[in-house]
Amino acid sequence: MKNSREEIMAELCARLARAQFSTPINGRESWAILSRRIKLWSDVAAADQPALFVTEHGENIAYASENAPGKTVLNVDLFVYVAGANDPRVVPARDLNIALDALCSALAPDPAIGRQTLGGLVHHCRIEGRIVKDPGDLDGQGLALVPVRILAP
Repeated sequence: MKNSREEIMAELCARLARAQFSTPINGRESWAILSRRIKLWSDVAAADQPALFVTEHGENIAYASENAPGKTVLNVDLFVYVAGANDPRVVPARDLNIALDALCSALAPDPAIGRQTLGGLVHHCRIEGRIVKDPGDLDGQGLALVPVRILAP
């Protein structure tokens, strides 16, 4: 890899920290907590949400040929927690949708080159795969699991 994993993760987190919600969630314009150390949602107070946890759980390395350098794909999972959906007048999925829109905007492709490169550190960084959503209809605790794939040259 041309750039270190830690440089890449630091830039990803910096970009995610700048995400802004289109409509406040629990009175906040952005994340109350952004951390690379995941916690169970039961350990995150409602006042500390919306929360974003950035986790690394795997990598894939592939080779195009024997003499070519390997390409590394970093598999990152984003855990989004939103609380406060116990109010029967609130649609619980609303806050998750606002948070997901903010993540998509933060990782949007650079219009000049058509991909998100985290400031030139990687070939691409994008949300890729199935997003799992539990809006908290029953218990008031919303959760989304968002897969991010980063191709590091």
